[in-house]
Amino acid sequence: MVGGPCPRCGRRLTEKLDMRYEGTIRRSQQYNRTLIDKVWRFFSSVRNGMYILLLTLLATAVGTILPQRAYIPIGRLPGEFYAAEYGVFGRWYHYLGLDQLYSSWWYMTLLGLLGASILIASIDRFFPLRRALRMQPVKRREHFLRSQLYVRHSVIDDRERLMKNLRARRYRIRQDGDDYLAEKNRFARWGPYVNHVGLLLVLLGAFLRLFPFFYQDEFIWIRDGETVVVPDTNQSLFIKNEQFIVDTYDTDDPKFKAAIEQEGRMIPKNFTTDITVFEAEDHIAGDTPDLKPLKQMQVAVNHPVHAAGFTIYQSGYQLHEFSSLTLRTENQDGSTADFRVDTENPQAMYELDNGLHAELIDYYPDYRLEEGKVITETKYPRNPAFVFDIEGNDDHKERLFVAIDDVVSETGTNRYSIRAVDYDTHHVSGLSVKRDLTLPIFLLGGVIFMIGLMQGLYWQHRRIWLRRQADGSYLIAGHTNKHASSFEREVERLLDGYKKGGSS
Repeated sequence: MVGGPCPRCGRRLTEKLDMRYEGTIRRSQQYNRTLIDKVWRFFSSVRNGMYILLLTLLATAVGTILPQRAYIPIGRLPGEFYAAEYGVFGRWYHYLGLDQLYSSWWYMTLLGLLGASILIASIDRFFPLRRALRMQPVKRREHFLRSQLYVRHSVIDDRERLMKNLRARRYRIRQDGDDYLAEKNRFARWGPYVNHVGLLLVLLGAFLRLFPFFYQDEFIWIRDGETVVVPDTNQSLFIKNEQFIVDTYDTDDPKFKAAIEQEGRMIPKNFTTDITVFEAEDHIAGDTPDLKPLKQMQVAVNHPVHAAGFTIYQSGYQLHEFSSLTLRTENQDGSTADFRVDTENPQAMYELDNGLHAELIDYYPDYRLEEGKVITETKYPRNPAFVFDIEGNDDHKERLFVAIDDVVSETGTNRYSIRAVDYDTHHVSGLSVKRDLTLPIFLLGGVIFMIGLMQGLYWQHRRIWLRRQADGSYLIAGHTNKHASSFEREVERLLDGYKKGGSS
């Protein structure tokens, strides 16, 4: 039963007390003079925090409309990929930087504002609540008790038996003279603050992913026999491709023959790379480092290996990638001369034995035609093409476009010719090198958040006050932070058989 008449004026008390902080004033409600006070008040507002959260959720949703850059096909140029796959929308998506949204400065700013809101709102409410719960007196004024959710005025026959029954229901009882306070599940009041600690840890993990020490996700191509440095390791970690092996399905096997014929190419069964991981010793910038071998191992699909705090995955491969091309030039007299072009590091100028000079003007490692324009689909030499200026001793110059099976004169003359006559290839292994030290932080934050969620959902802070009146009866008042109806039923069952009289 709620409410009751005031013992002094006789008016019925219907207004409930705000028991969240038991009358304690928060800092944001006390000060509003300086800039710090105004900032504190802004971030301590739950309403403002919800606005920031909604903006963050909206930005997060925008980042899921198209795949982020880390998930586009390996080797594709981002601008060309989004334009080709998603048209004008994809072009603008890439232009606005939404393909790297989760590492953008403005998204990190939103997360920072959200973290500040959670932290300041928690601090603003934590200390008043802590002070209110620690300094709970057993004796309370009658006005305070009659303003609670549950109010009864009864005569209790067997007080000791009632206390024993309260203890059996896990109530902790304190006594001050003839007054009593029974309380249980006080820890449930801290559930939202435990939630906030978990959320702050999750946000901290998201921020730490900006630093290479905590999070790295690199993809590297390593050719047979090549040693490459792992990016963002301060040139301290190197990986060498000892041997790359591809197993394909047998074309003579009737189980796979139809599928292979339908695919039109050999289907890989498994591909592995034998690697050696090196650590640089006493490395000085600009000098060739001395490499100390750490581990020799084999990386296979779905079988990553671990070295130096990194996890290495077999993620891709490229067979028969061009390592060099031999081009043959011919002048107007029919004299020929060959020169070799390194596809990884081509020279700018070539002096030829037949008196010609070749100057490399442009290079397309993986060229294709798009709307009449020559573009490179990737930066890897899978279908190389070159633009050369060929000049003879008579100062006559021609510009030639040279591909594997194509030569085009861009000057309209045809005094000189150039064509590919030989090439060298190698296999390339694609490895993902990852390190994520933020996963334990995310896991801890998630566990703490779930603990706080259960703490606040499945338990309720319940209190029962018993105040002895002048006539020997007791004013019984109770409060809970949630589920008032079930609390009232519990108190009625507790008092049933131990009291006489009615409600007031």
